[in-house]
Amino acid sequence: MIERGQEIATLGTLLRRHRVVGLIGARQVGKTTLARRLAQAWPGRVEYFDLENPEDQARLADPLLVLKPLRGLVVIDEIQRIPNLFGVLRVLADRPQRPARFLVLGSASPELLRQTS
Repeated sequence: MIERGQEIATLGTLLRRHRVVGLIGARQVGKTTLARRLAQAWPGRVEYFDLENPEDQARLADPLLVLKPLRGLVVIDEIQRIPNLFGVLRVLADRPQRPARFLVLGSASPELLRQTS
């Protein structure tokens, strides 16, 4: 496995500064692996949603209801599969108390975006 200490440190810094951080790139380049490594090192609670998993998709049928009470780091992998999550994240990031940080991962593949419609 390739060590990604600098990348993990950079993501950690960005998440301390910003409520929502996006990691976007082609499929199979290591976004999920990097996010999992960051989650292992995260000092608080971590909640992980993989939107290629039908159970996690079902959990987010009402995303505001599910995400609003979460604390710590929330990782949402393959976010492009549920495009309406972006508006929900804006609402959650704008809350005064801001108890959660969101790391969203997505593929930039146009053909994949067409498949999710």
